[in-house]
Amino acid sequence: MPEPEAFPGAAAGALAPVATKVGKVKEQALAGSLKIDLDAAQVILATLGRLRLRAADLVQRCVELDAPLRFGDNWVGQIMSERLRTVAVGQDGGVTPVLSAFHQVLDDLEATVRFAAGMYATSDEQAAADLRRAIERFGVTIEEAS
Repeated sequence: MPEPEAFPGAAAGALAPVATKVGKVKEQALAGSLKIDLDAAQVILATLGRLRLRAADLVQRCVELDAPLRFGDNWVGQIMSERLRTVAVGQDGGVTPVLSAFHQVLDDLEATVRFAAGMYATSDEQAAADLRRAIERFGVTIEEAS
């Protein structure tokens, strides 16, 4: 879990407390003192999955923001262009680092829900079954490890 000071300026006030709480809940899940019903976990994970995809898409689109704007070839236009670019992608509170930090909080929250629902073994088993099915389409079989 990121430390509160690791968040960009604008995100520190809003994301740091959430990340701290997610970290505490994750510790409880890892210790086995927090349990979530499997059906409830699947609903939560579906919602988190949609949020993570949207956040990842926004982070990817932020690359387009890291370009100088053309407000004219004078000092006022250049200052305005650089200021707006800094707001978009600057490390001290720009949109891009804030969205990246938010995406990390969502990742940690998803891991917490999976731990609390006991879904890690299930996820690993599902991934192995999916891989076996994909490989079998090519006529290859995988020996089970004993």
